[in-house]
Amino acid sequence: MQRIEKITVDAAAFTDTASTHAALRAAIGEKGYAGSNLDALHDVLTSIGRRTRITVTNYRAAEENLGEYAEKLALVLAVSASSNPVLTVVFE
Repeated sequence: MQRIEKITVDAAAFTDTASTHAALRAAIGEKGYAGSNLDALHDVLTSIGRRTRITVTNYRAAEENLGEYAEKLALVLAVSASSNPVLTVVFE
């Protein structure tokens, strides 16, 4: 059985779109995550081939800092997880 890679991202660091994507890129560690946008994030998440669990902590801080963009981000994370059977995303 393949081990699950566990990634935790603190959404309190999501103060604007640039910092959001920088934090996600650092946490995910995917070299293919070249763009700083939601399409690039979706592309890299749906291409993950190993069992991975991403936990997003302090999500309320992201909502406060990013407003509507936080909702779009949450949707992209959820859709990516539903499209990739080895990916799980949890919000705390």
